Amino acid sequence: MKLIDTNIIMYAVGKTHILKEPCKEVLHKVVNNEISANIDIEVLQELLYVYDSRGEREKGLRIISEIMVLFPNPFAIGKNDIVIAKDLMTKYSTLTTRDAIHCAVTINLNLEGIISTDKGLDVVKGIHRLNP
Repeated sequence: MKLIDTNIIMYAVGKTHILKEPCKEVLHKVVNNEISANIDIEVLQELLYVYDSRGEREKGLRIISEIMVLFPNPFAIGKNDIVIAKDLMTKYSTLTTRDAIHCAVTINLNLEGIISTDKGLDVVKGIHRLNP
C-alpha cells in the first residue's frame, strides 16, 4: 500500500499543468484497483485549508466530498505519528511539517512509499517517493 500526497490530488483537479495528466492517471489507477493506495487525514485538512485560503471554499468542499468517496477510510494521525514527525523535522531541517507527518504515517504503517511530486521527501532515508 502506498500513501497519496496532497499534491497528486491538487494537480489532478487543478488547472492545466505538465503534472495534471500523470496525477489524474494515478487516481484513475486507484479507482481501477491497479494501485493499492490511501490518503491520511492530513491530506483532507490540507485540501480544506488550501482551497479556503484561496477563496475557493466551495471547490474545496466539493473536492473533499469526491476524495472521501475514493478514500473512505483515510489513515488517522496519532501521537506516534507526531513523535516521529518531530524527530524527522529535527533530523531533516528542510522537511516541512506536512511532509514530516506523511512520512511518519508511512513509517508507522510500514507503507511501500508516498506517491508525490514533492522532491523534498527525497531527503528522508527509508521513505520511497514515487513520481506520478
